[in-house]
Amino acid sequence: MLVTILILLFIVIIFLVAFVLIRTALFARPWGTAGPAELIEVDAATVADHLAAVVQCKTLGDPDPKQVDHAPFSKLHQTVEKLYPTVHKTLERIDLGTDCLVYHWKGSQPDQKPVVLTGHIDVVPVEPGTESQWEHDPFGGEIADGFIWGRGTLDDKGQVIAIFEAIETLIQKGYKPERDVYLAFGNDEELNLQQGAVRIAAWMKEQGIRPEMVLDEGGQVVVDFLDGVSMPVAMIGNAEKGYLTLELTVDGQPGHSSMPPQHTAIGILSQAVERLEANPMPHHPERLKPLMKGLGPAAPFIYQLAFSNLWLFGGVVSRIMAGKAQTDATIRTTTAVTVVTGGTRDNVLPRQAKARVNFRLLPDDTIAAVCDRVRKIINDPRVTFEATGDVTVEASVVSPDNSPAYRQLETTIRQIYGNIPSAPYLVLGFTDARYYTEICEQVYRFTPFVADPADMERVHGINERIGVETMGKMVQFYAQLLKVWSAASTTK
Repeated sequence: MLVTILILLFIVIIFLVAFVLIRTALFARPWGTAGPAELIEVDAATVADHLAAVVQCKTLGDPDPKQVDHAPFSKLHQTVEKLYPTVHKTLERIDLGTDCLVYHWKGSQPDQKPVVLTGHIDVVPVEPGTESQWEHDPFGGEIADGFIWGRGTLDDKGQVIAIFEAIETLIQKGYKPERDVYLAFGNDEELNLQQGAVRIAAWMKEQGIRPEMVLDEGGQVVVDFLDGVSMPVAMIGNAEKGYLTLELTVDGQPGHSSMPPQHTAIGILSQAVERLEANPMPHHPERLKPLMKGLGPAAPFIYQLAFSNLWLFGGVVSRIMAGKAQTDATIRTTTAVTVVTGGTRDNVLPRQAKARVNFRLLPDDTIAAVCDRVRKIINDPRVTFEATGDVTVEASVVSPDNSPAYRQLETTIRQIYGNIPSAPYLVLGFTDARYYTEICEQVYRFTPFVADPADMERVHGINERIGVETMGKMVQFYAQLLKVWSAASTTK
C-alpha cells in the first residue's frame, strides 16, 4: 500500500511539474521584429531652438482659475503659430474659450474614426528656495551641453513640440492622412482642473467625435526596469489608477488636560489610522501578468514561471512585490495618511481631530468598495469620514494590449529605438488621457524617449532638461506613428 501511495504521489508531482512548465512555456509572447521604415529627416538643432522658445513662455496654472496669468499662454500660442506656419495654414484651430490648443487635420476619409494626439502646455512652478540650484534659468530656454534646459522640457512641452514638428514636416512633404487627426493640448494637466482636457473631451463628445485611438504622455523606453531584465523596455500605459481622499473626523469633549477621558479625540483617531495602515487593501498580482507577457523572453525564467502560475505562486509574488513601495503600488490600492490635524494647546483637550487618507485605486477596486472596507476596518461609530479634495475619480478602464493599433504602436517604437520588448503597464499618477476613455476604447500613454533614471528625477524637480538628439528621435516617432495610425487600414 505504501509503495502504491508513493507511486501515485510521484505521478502527481510529475504531472504538476509538467503542467507548470507547459503554462510557463506558453506564457511569454515573443516580440516581433519591426520592418524597415522610411523615417523623415530631422534637423535636431532647429527643433531644439523651437522648444527653447516655448520653454520661455512661463505657462503656470493656478488652483483658482481666476488667478491664472493668461499672458504666457497667449505668448505660447503666438510662438507656435510663428514656428509652424504650414500647420496653421492646413489645420483648423478650434477655440474652446480657454488656454488649451485644439487642432483638426482633415483626412481624405472622414467617415473613419479619427486619431487624437494629446499633451499639455502648462508646467509646474520652480519650488521657492531652489532657484540658485538650477544650472540654467528654468524659464530661459537655454541650450547647452547637448540639452535644452528648463521647466517643461520633459513634462510636457517637449512632446507637444515634437508633434508640431512632425506634422509640419509631413505636410511640407505632401502627406495627407486618411483619418482625421486631432491635436489636443491641455492647459491645466498639472492641477487636474476643468479648462483643458476635461473641456476638450466634453467638446468631442458633444460633437459626436469618437476617436479610434488616443496617445498621451506616459511611459518611456526605460533601462534597468526590473532585476534580471538587461535590455531597455518600452513601457506603454494602458490604464491609470483612481484617486480618492477620505477625511476622517472624531469629535471630542473640550476641557482641561488635567482631567482627560480614557481616549481623547486624537487618541481615537490614531487608533483608526493605525488600523487602516495595518490592514491595507489586498494585493492583485494578476495585474502584472500582461506586463510580464509583454516582456517575453526578456523576462527571467523565474518571473515567467511565477506569473504564468499565480494560482500556485501568487502569495510568494505578493510578498516579494510588497517589499518595495514602487512595486507594491503596482498591485494594490495604496493607503497613505497624508494630513493630520487636532488640538490647539498642550493643556486643552482637543474638540476635534481630523486625518486625510489618500487612496490610489487599482482598476480592480472601486470607490464604493474602498469606503466599505474603510468602514469595516475602523469599526468605530465615533469615527466618521467623507470624500474630500478637488479630485475623486475611479480608476480608468484598461485599454487593450492586443489590438492592431497597439501592435502598430509597438512596431513604431521598435523602428525608432531598436528591437526591444514593450509592455503595457498601469500608470500610478494622473494624465489627461483618462478624460478621453469615455469616448475612446484605445487610450495609450507613451512619451517617446529613452528615460535616463537620473534625468527622470528632474521632472518637477531641479535642472529639468531634455537632449537635443532625443528631441530629433521624438519627431521621427510621431511622424512615423501618424503615417500608420492615420491610415484607414489601422484597425485591420
